[in-house]
Amino acid sequence: MSNIIEQDKNTALFAECKWKNEKVDLGVLETLVKRSELFNYKTKHYYLFSKSGFTKGFEDRAKEMGNVRLVEYKDIC
Repeated sequence: MSNIIEQDKNTALFAECKWKNEKVDLGVLETLVKRSELFNYKTKHYYLFSKSGFTKGFEDRAKEMGNVRLVEYKDIC
């Protein structure tokens, strides 16, 4: 499930939620970023929510990008 939240005309937050019993892999982030390219926001933030966490490659890429927030179910409870 993907969502967009517009902060202002230049900034948006793109989010993806995954409720699986396995860690979410990098492909989910890549797909979300690609979809966000359809919109002309200067500043983009990405939030990804996961029931079971994220793969190491996913976490590494999120750190590199700097505008990605990873939220696990355990962080919410």
